[in-house]
Amino acid sequence: MVPYFVVKVIWTLDGLRGGGLHDGAWSKLDWAALNGLTVAMAGAAILLGLALGQRWGLRIPGWLILLPAWIGTGFLVPMIPILPALLLTAGGGDPAADPVVPGWEIALVSVSFAGFGLGAAIAVPLYVWQRWPHACTGRTPTDPAALRTTGAVELTVANLAAALSVVLGLPQLYWALGGTFGLDQAALDHRDAQWHILTGNSGLWALIAAWGVWTVTRRRAGTGVRMPMLLTWVASGSLFAWGSWKAIFAYAVTSSFPSPEPPVTLAVENHFGALAGTMAVVALLLVAERRHALLDRPERDAGEVVDKTQQRAVPGT
Repeated sequence: MVPYFVVKVIWTLDGLRGGGLHDGAWSKLDWAALNGLTVAMAGAAILLGLALGQRWGLRIPGWLILLPAWIGTGFLVPMIPILPALLLTAGGGDPAADPVVPGWEIALVSVSFAGFGLGAAIAVPLYVWQRWPHACTGRTPTDPAALRTTGAVELTVANLAAALSVVLGLPQLYWALGGTFGLDQAALDHRDAQWHILTGNSGLWALIAAWGVWTVTRRRAGTGVRMPMLLTWVASGSLFAWGSWKAIFAYAVTSSFPSPEPPVTLAVENHFGALAGTMAVVALLLVAERRHALLDRPERDAGEVVDKTQQRAVPGT
């Protein structure tokens, strides 16, 4: 993330001196302020990377690691598979109308995004499996009685998250494959190759979130759970991060290019996408907590038996 951090610092300083973009959407956005925000985000990503890779990171409060890791992986990891296709289809706009960004800056930003996405995809699971091994073991010690007593809330949340994710994902896949029902017929010409790729990718990860949260809350004993948990983590983060980010910008400024999706549809996708992602990760955390408690119980019970045996063996205890 260091190259991205440097580029954004330069852009922020340029904006403070009166430079930057001032046309289109940027006529309503502060170039220096927005790039300053991304400087802070890049700095947080750098600190996150260091914490994930150093032993002192294991002493940081869990939520302080998990929250930025969830958002960061949600932003970038789902973009890695489609990055080559996006690069191949780039440059379709009007050069006279589009702001020109130097090629070296685009290269640095691309390297930062790809590097952070790949690094987070590897480092976050390793960190979690090292720090909370009981919560993500490959075997599930669930039984009907345990599910009845501890799993009712997580099942309800998971059902809602899965249903909402399916409702969001299927239409996006339909549109990505060329369907037009529900789109603004006057804006169909704005569907370029990148729009199809990004829309299809969003729909796919929404369905992955639905499958993942459904699976981790119903996985039977003796079956692996790490991959469903990992995919649920990434997919829920993608729904929340991109839904929140696009909702903020849709509220702050009107796009210069009408979207094929009607405004109401975009609002539903963004806000309910963020909600679905939040519910999915809540269900995932509830599952992890229950699994940790059930796996830790035999160890606690064994320790209590040893203590009682020792107490009986020592006179006067």
